[in-house]
Amino acid sequence: MALLAGTASARDLVVLATPEEPYKFLEDGVYKGIDVEVLDEVMRRLGLSYSLELVESGTRIQQEARAGRADMLLLFSKKPDRMEYLNYPDESYIDISWSFFIRAEDAGTIRFEGYDDLKGLQIGITQDFAYTPEFLNAGLDFQTVASNNLQIGMLLAKRVDAVPMNTISTLYEEKKAGRLDQLATLPLPLITKPYYNVFAKASTYPDIESLPGRYDETIREMQSDGTLDAILIKYLGRRPGHDDRGGS
Repeated sequence: MALLAGTASARDLVVLATPEEPYKFLEDGVYKGIDVEVLDEVMRRLGLSYSLELVESGTRIQQEARAGRADMLLLFSKKPDRMEYLNYPDESYIDISWSFFIRAEDAGTIRFEGYDDLKGLQIGITQDFAYTPEFLNAGLDFQTVASNNLQIGMLLAKRVDAVPMNTISTLYEEKKAGRLDQLATLPLPLITKPYYNVFAKASTYPDIESLPGRYDETIREMQSDGTLDAILIKYLGRRPGHDDRGGS
């Protein structure tokens, strides 16, 4: 599927990504998601046309970038080996975080500035999940379940008091389920890492070397004028790290 933005250039910028809601996914034959809307607006402002394809294999899209058959890949963390064949921009508008979700009624009474703040609470964790060693060894009272899908239900049923969950995915799913107003997140995440839209060093796209800088400038503009906030709120109901309703 080709998505066109702005005026025509020498050729479309070839963009590949792996499908994952709410970032990029196909619904009723249309590409949707946070990254899709951000990309479309960036390309519109830059006056560039592009084609987007969702590919199930992350390994394959990296191979395509190495071979110069893809110009841009969506949503990658920064790793030294990847920097050998990918150019990373400076700007990241997505942090993949795990935050502590609590009941909205407990906002202001539960805080997390250190693990001692969680002592005396029942903390939900999921079997075989790779939590940080510091968290697992903090001497907290854990309630372990087999499936991560059970955690929010247990929280709302008051069987646990807080659960660490993928922030963006949980906000998205709970917005769809109509339960977002029953939940709050504590401001300090358990863990967080920025993710980037990246450019292939082997790309033959005209003037590809200047594109990361132009991309950065456009992302900063979208941060300043509220466009990024509006896209995140559309999919998540609130901006992660803002309006979290949690204790200070």
